[in-house]
Amino acid sequence: MNDFDDNALEGLFAAARANPPQVSADLQARVLADAQAHMPKAPRQPWHRALWQLLGGAAGLSGLATAAAVGVWIGVAPPEGLPDLAGQVVSNSWPDATIDLGETDTAADWGGFGWDMEES
Repeated sequence: MNDFDDNALEGLFAAARANPPQVSADLQARVLADAQAHMPKAPRQPWHRALWQLLGGAAGLSGLATAAAVGVWIGVAPPEGLPDLAGQVVSNSWPDATIDLGETDTAADWGGFGWDMEES
């Protein structure tokens, strides 16, 4: 029923590979022009929408606003261990660059955070 001659078929494939069909330059240019005409055009966005997408939308902008608010808060009213940079800028009083660290109290008080080391 199925009497195929593999050698004859392989000869046909070899002949087809020897001289592949060539597409004319005119046909290729027309196909590319038609494909370009069917490409969807991206609408140009206003600058505020592009910025909104660049920042990540509502989630990104809320995180950025929170980080900015915390930075201003720490800058204006720093915790006890940090220097008051905003106060130094306003009063124009900069401490000396050489500070003797031997005189400062380096003992950490962890009691305020519930990490008491003393056992009852």
